[in-house]
Amino acid sequence: MRVVIAGCGRVGASLAQMLVDTGHDVTVVDRSQDALETLGRAFNGTVVLGEAYDVDTLREAGIELADVFLAVTDSDNANLMAAEVAKAVFDVPRSIARLYDPAREETYHALNIQHVTGTKLIANVLYEQIMDEEFAFHVTFPKGDVEVVEFHLSEAADGMRVDQLEVDHELRIAAIRRGEVTVIPKDQLKLQGGDLVVAAARAGVRSRIQKYVADKDQ
Repeated sequence: MRVVIAGCGRVGASLAQMLVDTGHDVTVVDRSQDALETLGRAFNGTVVLGEAYDVDTLREAGIELADVFLAVTDSDNANLMAAEVAKAVFDVPRSIARLYDPAREETYHALNIQHVTGTKLIANVLYEQIMDEEFAFHVTFPKGDVEVVEFHLSEAADGMRVDQLEVDHELRIAAIRRGEVTVIPKDQLKLQGGDLVVAAARAGVRSRIQKYVADKDQ
């Protein structure tokens, strides 16, 4: 899948790296060279310096061949304009914008722009954790059962692949949350210390992954 991401802040950079790690073709656009450099020399994607909503910049980023366009800059106006350009000018199949201010949601709806509201997303996650205890499970394995658990990775897991952390018939990773981005990972996704892992685990496996579990979840 070919993805163009406008915005190289924490969300954009994390999302770009995760998409690249899972084999996708990614180009990141940002007006700040410093922001683009945070991706590092090992980033296996493309970077383009320029405004998120500039037609020439987006064309240079290869948006004409993109399957998905993501506008995740720190400006609602820039995200809205960029997503609209991607849809109206380049006819990108999927165009998604990040929205900071929920008060502007009606505008996004009126323009039929698919969007994610950070405020609502965080509120929903917190609500679920308050109302449903299953979202609060950490590394606790009831005897004889398989349980859905969640835990943060320690620095010892840096650079490991998902399939290297998994244990046949005992631990299977279902999702990885890194910063504000959550993915269902492929086997080759590289893990980072601090990642939140959601997994199905069988009793007794904890001892085999202990060193990869952050101290706060021990």
